[in-house]
Amino acid sequence: MPEPASGAVHPDLRTGAPSPWLRRILRGLLGQERRFWVLVVGVGLISGLGAVALLAVLRFTQHLFWQTNSEHFLEGALASPGWRRFLVPVLGGALVTLVSLVVGQPLRGHGTAGIIESIWVKSGRLPFPRALLRGFVSIIAVALGAPLGREGALLQTGAASGSAMSGWLKLGPGQARVLVACGASAGIASAYNVPIGAALFGLEVLLGSFALELFGPIVVSCVVATLVSRTLIADHPSYVIPHYALTHPRELLLALMLGVLVGGASALYVRGINFTSDLLDKLPSWLTPFMPLVAMTVVGATAIAGPYLMGNGYDSVNMALHGTLPLTLLLILPLAKLAVTSLCAGAGVPGGLFTPSLFFGALLGGAFGMMVERALPGGAAPSGAYALLGMGAVLAGTTHASVSAVLMIFEMTGDYDLILPLMLAAVVAAVVSRRLEPESLYTSVLAKRDVRVPASVPHWLREEGVRSLLSPATQRVPPSAPFDEVVVLLLEQPAGADLYVTDAEGRLLGVITLDALKGHLPDHSLLQATVAADVMDTGVQPITPDLSLAEVAARFGHTELDRLPVVDGRRHLLGSLSKGDLLKRGRF
Repeated sequence: MPEPASGAVHPDLRTGAPSPWLRRILRGLLGQERRFWVLVVGVGLISGLGAVALLAVLRFTQHLFWQTNSEHFLEGALASPGWRRFLVPVLGGALVTLVSLVVGQPLRGHGTAGIIESIWVKSGRLPFPRALLRGFVSIIAVALGAPLGREGALLQTGAASGSAMSGWLKLGPGQARVLVACGASAGIASAYNVPIGAALFGLEVLLGSFALELFGPIVVSCVVATLVSRTLIADHPSYVIPHYALTHPRELLLALMLGVLVGGASALYVRGINFTSDLLDKLPSWLTPFMPLVAMTVVGATAIAGPYLMGNGYDSVNMALHGTLPLTLLLILPLAKLAVTSLCAGAGVPGGLFTPSLFFGALLGGAFGMMVERALPGGAAPSGAYALLGMGAVLAGTTHASVSAVLMIFEMTGDYDLILPLMLAAVVAAVVSRRLEPESLYTSVLAKRDVRVPASVPHWLREEGVRSLLSPATQRVPPSAPFDEVVVLLLEQPAGADLYVTDAEGRLLGVITLDALKGHLPDHSLLQATVAADVMDTGVQPITPDLSLAEVAARFGHTELDRLPVVDGRRHLLGSLSKGDLLKRGRF
């Protein structure tokens, strides 16, 4: 193969990266900070164009196999004969199995969880070819009936583009992480026309921080991606629904009740996904590549009776928002959707879990609203309003991110008059779900691999207090304790422990340390007359439970003691805190 002409700009054919010559030009044209912002815009542009391309593939595939487009998938599936409903999903499963066998590894795994792991553990590095392949196979599988979300492909493509650009220009890990989050957020923004909610999703879920330094890049990428999708796809909310309003105090109380119920259902959703995945992990390794085919065969079998479980569920959610689904389906379909979604996700069919959770919540909320309508005829809001609240509540409950959930649902529907009950239901659902299932839909996967990400709450709020590290002070002596008794008790203490001198009411008077005692032994003739009060150190400054752990660490910096006594406002001895426990378990 002939060498390219001198000075030619060409990509590295093995990696797809620009040549070193092109990288040098880019570095020379822009300073580091300006170059980063150019990349932020570039990631948003690529994510938006990638979303347009993938959604075009989705529409083409659905039209080819179902004679319909993505907005009317259910209509085409209902009009199809039973054999087609069965065989088309089976074909999707066969495609995933074939790709898994060709690449030599399954395509399973939660895409968003993998992105979070790449941000916090792998310095923002994602395998670019695998991510693109996974995204393409995911969009085809969803078009063929996989009960998963199309956003999985768009998230993967956006995040992979951010990772690839940071790798090509050899950015540091900090900027690489931000670019990956920018790409993933831009993918969501372009998928659902939700720039505000997607930006907050990137901050709240992916980066775990609302820091102003992170807000700017995320917002710019989401704005650019949304502009591209609005120009080339459509500029309207994802769900066009009637105008709803829930303003009566009774309706706010019903929203609170719905938040509690849906919070429990959200915990069930997370546990159901994880339980099925754990169960399928125990299968023999030789069977793993064929599980997508098995799972999609099950989907095809259920579709013979009715195709409501196939695809991302947009049409069913829209029907619930308009109040046109019967109560029987509103009660049955959420659990059935959870079952087939868990099966396909655990089996290795790539796709998102975001949209199926909207299906789950919308139908549960619609069922709640329809039962309220029957219990309070003429005095309750339409069931579609509660379907909208259910969507937001489940999204908040499964992601533990109530802020971004509220704004996403608002942008998807454009109904501002429901914002108060939506906020209430989302926050309550997130609290209840977190109480029942501490890990979110995404972090639960990472927790199994012992990957921990920072909490998205203020640093000062998640600090452990002094009381959580407190150890009881079992050995105390009165100031009149004889010297020989003091020595025996000190020798019996574990390494680093001291002896505390307290009065009859338990107030701390001083501290006796073995090392200090060695250097200040009194004259042997006076040992019988020496008591604890004569050898205690009254200059040790105790700590109180209201101090932050950072303040306690500063106290340890000014003493050679391995432990410090903890007292209340009246100097009553509560226990002690060791330097080792502080360093091991404290968060500063």
